[in-house]
Amino acid sequence: MIPQCMNIPFILEKIIYVRMSSGSKVSVDEGVDPEGSSSSLTSVKVHRLKGIKDGQYSNPVFKKLSVINGEINRMPREELISKLGELKLDSRGVTDVLKKRLKTYYREKKLTKAHVPTPKKSLPEFLMVIDFEATCEENNDNYDHEIIEFPVILVCVESKQVVDEFHSYCKPRINPQLSEFCVQLTGITQDKVDSAEEFPKVLRRMEDWMKSHELGAKNKFAVLTDGPWDMSRFMYHQCRQNKITYPRWGGKWINLRKAYSNFYQCRRTKLNDMLENLGMTFEGHLHSGLDDSRNIARIAIRLAEDGCELKVNEYLHYDRNENAFKSKHITPDSPKGSTSEEELNQSMDGLHLTNDGAANETEEVDDLLEYYRIQRS
Repeated sequence: MIPQCMNIPFILEKIIYVRMSSGSKVSVDEGVDPEGSSSSLTSVKVHRLKGIKDGQYSNPVFKKLSVINGEINRMPREELISKLGELKLDSRGVTDVLKKRLKTYYREKKLTKAHVPTPKKSLPEFLMVIDFEATCEENNDNYDHEIIEFPVILVCVESKQVVDEFHSYCKPRINPQLSEFCVQLTGITQDKVDSAEEFPKVLRRMEDWMKSHELGAKNKFAVLTDGPWDMSRFMYHQCRQNKITYPRWGGKWINLRKAYSNFYQCRRTKLNDMLENLGMTFEGHLHSGLDDSRNIARIAIRLAEDGCELKVNEYLHYDRNENAFKSKHITPDSPKGSTSEEELNQSMDGLHLTNDGAANETEEVDDLLEYYRIQRS
């Protein structure tokens, strides 16, 4: 079922007075003391957006945009599709996606016409879209996962196009024989991993590929994944298994689910639902790392086309004393391969979230638990 999007109002430049009653209720009114007394009231200034200076919305164009947004909110789906067609914009997607697309178009047009300067933001020039596949076994809660497919899709943010791909299978060491469940789930056959290099060599080749594109040197980039697990779980655990240093470039990333839900103002949802909401369908084999990565890249490109600023919203804690990344849910003294429910519930402790989507941390833990139950890990 497609999740219904929620409208989230933003209060601009208003004073909200909050009065705590004797019970647990909170009496809220905009600019008015509910009981005419200010002694027990706390005045709270609500800022529109972090880092935006006061007075920036004084330009009359913002009032016009507010009126336009109200009109768009009242448009039925058929009218939205018709208007987007007139403007030669993509008319695929659920109603809330269409509204956001139209609002973004008029915002950019009106601000440009009014010569309103927009703050320059430090955004990546390229996106490295990663979606690992790992060994797994059905009905085994004490299983050591190893990365067996390492795909990377390189997306140019400016052109909004895929410019290159890196792909390699990896030979597992702890459990070299793939389970039938793993083969059926991922489509990866035994001969593909038998003929592959082990993870450390694949990682070195991938980093050479990064150097060939001058990523991190000349060109700014960010890793983008569908959720937090690829980097904070699979990459982290794989580096510990192979006793190699966790790569600095993997210490922070863009969680696509957060970026998607924050931009379209809807609940976080899974890959297939995001595609469906955008009027697209999955291309390829689900749970193929390469195909998953390509479809994740398609969503990222659509977000960029709709005006979303894709920026880092999750990162691992970096221990400067030990000069290494740390993830508290995987510790040196933990039982090998332990994935108890208690550990999984604590799995986000080492994942430091930025303000983007931090309120939905519980949902991430629930998603992680669901993911591991599906994979029988």
